[in-house]
Amino acid sequence: MTQILSQLLRRLHDRWKLLRTAFFILLAVLVGLNVFIRPHHAEFGFDTTPGFWGIFGLVIGLVMVIIMKKIIQPLIARKEGYYEQ
Repeated sequence: MTQILSQLLRRLHDRWKLLRTAFFILLAVLVGLNVFIRPHHAEFGFDTTPGFWGIFGLVIGLVMVIIMKKIIQPLIARKEGYYEQ
């Protein structure tokens, strides 16, 4: 079982450019479909904007990464020789 998983992961790793391209195409198709498929009952006014939730998720994800990198990591990071004592 682990050998099969190892081979699968190795094949996926070797084809990372193809996978990345496929995921970007899928994302573009889903955002494009959002132009034609609208929610029936929007809760807020901005819910009807095409691609809003995709853009919202991207922005919030980036903000979370920046907050973790700039604020949280310095608070929890150890000094370089901490584990060698």
